[in-house]
Amino acid sequence: MTRKGNLTGKEKIIAVLTQKGVCTFEELLKHTGLKESVLNVYLSQLAKEGVISRGWLHYDGKRFRKYSLKSKYKEELKLDD
Repeated sequence: MTRKGNLTGKEKIIAVLTQKGVCTFEELLKHTGLKESVLNVYLSQLAKEGVISRGWLHYDGKRFRKYSLKSKYKEELKLDD
């Protein structure tokens, strides 16, 4: 079966993180157009696969989950830091 130009959910996440560098969960929701539950599943899978790293961003007394591509994956894609 051949795909014609449509990105998978994981590819959308990788594309956004490639462009933006670091994103919160809310930013990824906005930029990928994925449903919250679907985004959560893909982010967990990408983290287990070693593609993304997760951490915490502290702002105005609140914590936000942040996501970025791992350096090794950036090197494989030949992306500049």
